[in-house]
Amino acid sequence: MSNKVLPWAVAFALFGFVLAIAAKNMIVDLDLYHEMSLFRQMQADGEMPRTDAFAYTPTVEPVVHHEWATGAIMYLVSVATGWGGFGVVLVKYLLTFGICVGCYCLAVRRGATQAVLALTLPIALNVGGWMAFTNVRAQLFTLFFFVLLFFLIDEDRKGKRWWIGAWLVLFVIWANVHGGVLSGLGMLALYGCVRLGESWIETRSVAGTFKNVRHLLVVGVVSFLLLYVNPYGSDYVPYLLRAVTMPRPMITEWLPLWQVKLPLFYGLSVFIAAFGIWFRGKEFVFESLAVILTAYLAWKHYRHGSLYAVTWACFVPAMVQGTHVGCAIQDLWKKYTPQVAVIAFAIGLVATGYSIQAKFWKLRIPNQRQLVHQKTVIYPVGACDYLRDHEFNGNLFVPFNSGAYVSWKLFPAVKISIDSRYEVAFPPGAIEEEAAFYSAEDGWEAIPKKYDTKAILVPTSLPVAKFMLESNEARRARGELKEVGEGELETKFPWSLVYTDNSFSIYIAEEFAADFPLVDRTNQLIEGVFP
Repeated sequence: MSNKVLPWAVAFALFGFVLAIAAKNMIVDLDLYHEMSLFRQMQADGEMPRTDAFAYTPTVEPVVHHEWATGAIMYLVSVATGWGGFGVVLVKYLLTFGICVGCYCLAVRRGATQAVLALTLPIALNVGGWMAFTNVRAQLFTLFFFVLLFFLIDEDRKGKRWWIGAWLVLFVIWANVHGGVLSGLGMLALYGCVRLGESWIETRSVAGTFKNVRHLLVVGVVSFLLLYVNPYGSDYVPYLLRAVTMPRPMITEWLPLWQVKLPLFYGLSVFIAAFGIWFRGKEFVFESLAVILTAYLAWKHYRHGSLYAVTWACFVPAMVQGTHVGCAIQDLWKKYTPQVAVIAFAIGLVATGYSIQAKFWKLRIPNQRQLVHQKTVIYPVGACDYLRDHEFNGNLFVPFNSGAYVSWKLFPAVKISIDSRYEVAFPPGAIEEEAAFYSAEDGWEAIPKKYDTKAILVPTSLPVAKFMLESNEARRARGELKEVGEGELETKFPWSLVYTDNSFSIYIAEEFAADFPLVDRTNQLIEGVFP
């Protein structure tokens, strides 16, 4: 009886574990707002905008948004259908479980057993799953296509060619959903190089080698040409090349892994991968190189941990399976079947219980900093409500993480200074200028004045909030001199506080302040609703 129950108990445990990892993050991804805003504007204009309409500060031209199709998909399943947050959560779990089931099936296809998978897959989930399973970031689509690519490569290994047509269709979709399509193109190129080497060793003939890999050469060339099948045409490829090579020292997820967090599970995964490659690397040449390459990318850039996790989950369990350790795991699995079944069922219950407690079905829009983890993105829900209710119209200076939400809620009445599109829309130095203001660095007062700024959105947790509040109180004494910098005096602070809550304040240019009454929502419950 236990032999029949065990597979289901382990499946339940893995299901619960995946659900718990995904439920750990139910916060709307900030990029989703600017992606949907773009699609909304495209619908209004009847064509893909190539000039930015959301910012009043300098922007690049043309604006090439490599995630435009993600915005279209998410807009259609949440706004157009009226499903709201349910549509976002639905897409998240379809992609999340599609990725995980795909990794599991491919690992089994390569020779891994459930015993080894039960011990290894949770490691992969801890390496990159928590970051990958967002609500919904375009990178989630990339991971899904990444797994599909590995299946297609496996078909090519078996001598089948039907995969080529499927790949070309998927590639066009991928290229319009996320710039991570370059990772797929790179992985396909890696496979082509491995097949080239293997064919040469097999045939020792130029003609024979070419015959074996010519279809891959054609697929590679056609795939590159298909990068131009997008609304931006020839501007798309130069943008991608610039985006993947530019440094992003101020974006946490682009920092090296070791600078962001202690890579405990990453280190464990590398150790296990090295063990598998050492014993079975000659049998899994492409797989070994793919794991090594993505491990390097993850170490170099924190955000690529999800690519590494997917690659690791697809290939490493099968490598371990054929070693003495894999055999030992299988023997213990058979010897202690009843105990393993009980443990697996208990893990499944605990993980599912955690997911329910975390409300895995409910999308969250945090807006009160004291109620959430400090590193969580906080949305200016109350501030946007205030600006909408008082019919604010004009330019709003905003933090990097708030701009997309403001545009989604208040455009076209309100234009913002910056948002999380980064290089997609803004020139070099824009994010550094924004950071200098909110960090209250020398000369911060002059930054909003460089542009036609009518109001400023100030997170109360940032250094500039203290100086803005002090300056606002001091301006009541109009005749007093206020020191604003070394050797510099000012007689009047030009911004007036009109709104505040636990997370954000709004300052209006003084000449407009009379039209905006002071509203204090400190310690009040403010509920954010998607969309």
